[in-house]
Amino acid sequence: MEGLHVAITRAQIVNAYWGIKIGGITISYLLYADDVVLVMDWNQENALHIVRILRCFFLASGLKINILKIKSYGVGVTTNQVSSMANCMGCSPGCFPFSHLGVPVGQNMARIDSWAPAVDSFQKRLATWKAKCLSYGGGGYDSNLGSVASYLMSIYPVPLTLIKELERLRSVFFWGADLDDRCMY
Repeated sequence: MEGLHVAITRAQIVNAYWGIKIGGITISYLLYADDVVLVMDWNQENALHIVRILRCFFLASGLKINILKIKSYGVGVTTNQVSSMANCMGCSPGCFPFSHLGVPVGQNMARIDSWAPAVDSFQKRLATWKAKCLSYGGGGYDSNLGSVASYLMSIYPVPLTLIKELERLRSVFFWGADLDDRCMY
């Protein structure tokens, strides 16, 4: 991926590829392991340049890029424009919302229903534990549960209602009742 980083950086230096400016910085790509998000100024010339850069990267590294897995997304453009750009690049058009590396993109995360996948994951983990004998004193299960949605919670502000619902589910699982229903002595 270092080779791709160098190729994109050089393309930017010679004005063959343009990212987008946000405030005082320009964002042109995001890399995570072998996953790449290309962020670019919306024009056909830019799209053709990035296809050429990816082709050169393949020829130099031997790492084939499956253009059929690539999706083109547009912000502030019509679906026809997204389809046209995708066609120009040889990839398929995408639409919002979508998920990238498990993170929802293009959703209003202030809405509780946007967090449904995190709650479902939390409940599925609880369901797999129901059949096992658990030691309440171990603590490992409880801390493991907390990590289920923490990845998303580190990215987006979390509605208080969601936190209360996750705590309610945890309490019902461990104690058989909501925290508010238990007698505390």
